[in-house]
Amino acid sequence: MKKFEFRLEPVLKYRRYLERLAQQETARAHMNLKNCENKIMGLKAEYEAQGNKMENAVLDGVSASEFRAFCQYIWAVESGLEEAESEKMDLTRVLDEKIVELKQKSVDKKVMDLYREKQRDRYVQEIIKAEQKELDVISSLKTARALSNEKS
Repeated sequence: MKKFEFRLEPVLKYRRYLERLAQQETARAHMNLKNCENKIMGLKAEYEAQGNKMENAVLDGVSASEFRAFCQYIWAVESGLEEAESEKMDLTRVLDEKIVELKQKSVDKKVMDLYREKQRDRYVQEIIKAEQKELDVISSLKTARALSNEKS
């Protein structure tokens, strides 16, 4: 019996490869988003800490130049926080795009897998029919031989 060969096996392998690439890109986008969220949390903590530090310094008495330095640093942290929030929105959009792309690649691969299975099932049915025909021929030959032997 001849082994089943799927003519489109190279296409199926390529679609599997594309799906793996899409999975990796999605994971990378997810990791970038998590890193950005961690950066935002760090900046928020820094903002809180510097705000408390500035408040304590004002209560203890601080010079105008030190106060200005505190304010500039806090503004810089606020600016970094705004940039990080903007980056997070961009990364979220990229992640959503990667997820949609991954879903499409998975569907494409699944379609080929299902087509391959359908072809394999058709092949198996043809093999079963061919074997059944052979068995029928063998059975009819035995019956004919038996009848021939009885007449002799």
